[in-house]
Amino acid sequence: MLAAAAVIVFAYVLGSIPVAFLVARATKGVDIRAYGSGNVGASNIWQSVSKALVVPVGLAQIGQGLAGPGVAALLDMDEGVQVAAAVAAVLANDWNPWLGFTGGRGVGATIGALIILSPPALFAFIIISLAGVALRAIPQGVGLALLSAPIVAAVAAAHVIVILGCALLAVIALVKRVLANEAPAPDLERPAVYVNRLIYDRDIRDRDAWVRRGVRRTEDDRAARAG
Repeated sequence: MLAAAAVIVFAYVLGSIPVAFLVARATKGVDIRAYGSGNVGASNIWQSVSKALVVPVGLAQIGQGLAGPGVAALLDMDEGVQVAAAVAAVLANDWNPWLGFTGGRGVGATIGALIILSPPALFAFIIISLAGVALRAIPQGVGLALLSAPIVAAVAAAHVIVILGCALLAVIALVKRVLANEAPAPDLERPAVYVNRLIYDRDIRDRDAWVRRGVRRTEDDRAARAG
């Protein structure tokens, strides 16, 4: 029991390391939450910091999700512990205690968890996500990929705990999409914002305007401080 608890705590602590935030601080001296999508993850590193850094940041976040379930599997702990470790890592990534409970979407950590929990679900996730990239509908592709994970795990005859774990990971990621890291701007209608967040992973449909709004906001803040 103590060993299982230790693995889950380990997964949470490792998942709480804000890799994208630290990389943005170290390389550009910026708070990544004020740029681009405001997301503390590899996708916003790509958009707002450095395309070259997206691979190491993405791999690190995948490792954060893989480590806890991987250790549980190596220690021959049951599926319940593996799922709990995966969920702990993703929760720490999404609502990071070191960043005032802001964070990323946990997609990288979820990918890492699926490597251990259900390789068939991971394969389906990758295929559907790549289809989204090809169709220039990345948020929709990732959303469908997340929803496919428990279905594919069930078809692959995974343990019921693993199926439920895949479903919970999908719910966590989509809930974080809707909640994001901040409340909608006062001039935006709330229902429309939440629908846009769920489908497009942003508050408005215009992607370029959404990415640019972070830059404008930061420039305005600097001007206000200078004034």
